[in-house]
Amino acid sequence: MAFKAGLGCGFASLKKREVIYFASIYLIVSAVVSLLIGLINIDLTLNLLMIGAAIQTIIAAGMIYFGIKTKREWQSRRHDISKKTFLWLIVPCPICLAAIFLASTALAGLIDRSNIVAGGIIGVVFLAGMCLSSYFISLLAKKRNCKDPSALGTIMLLFGMLYLLLPLMIPAFFQDQTSAVQSRAMDLNEMIISSSLMASLTILGIARDRYGRSKY
Repeated sequence: MAFKAGLGCGFASLKKREVIYFASIYLIVSAVVSLLIGLINIDLTLNLLMIGAAIQTIIAAGMIYFGIKTKREWQSRRHDISKKTFLWLIVPCPICLAAIFLASTALAGLIDRSNIVAGGIIGVVFLAGMCLSSYFISLLAKKRNCKDPSALGTIMLLFGMLYLLLPLMIPAFFQDQTSAVQSRAMDLNEMIISSSLMASLTILGIARDRYGRSKY
């Protein structure tokens, strides 16, 4: 999730301090979410995730629509609207909030600290990951001469289509989950696979966009 948000900041026309400001939002969100640990049971959490799937669909539709709009405005009129549309990539979506909650829950069960400390650690990791990924993505995109609103629009389209599939996957994933989710640590293999999938989609989108521009 930090990588996805870093992509949005890295390809948008943002200054470094603006990236830090947006990343700090997740630090605050992580602290707030950590306060909910122990206050709501796992059944209610899963119900909220099911409701969040509908919100996720709205966000996916927004990514696709504004991704197309960002590309069209830049390619037809050289009008950069990325400073507004990139927000669809970094908004704390239900899946992101669920990931923060589950990560904070798992960490709180592993360390002898309060929930707010666990949430703070998750938030700091998210903030650092978002800032670092944004910096290196921006640097790489400039070297490859592909940092422009058109590339950002392509990335938004890819993630929008990916997010449209998530509401279909959530019910199946959580169908047989029990309260053991609270104490189970995150599977490293699942994390690597999901991160690799996001990175592959991003690289494919950038390469496709650059190839399309090179023909003209």
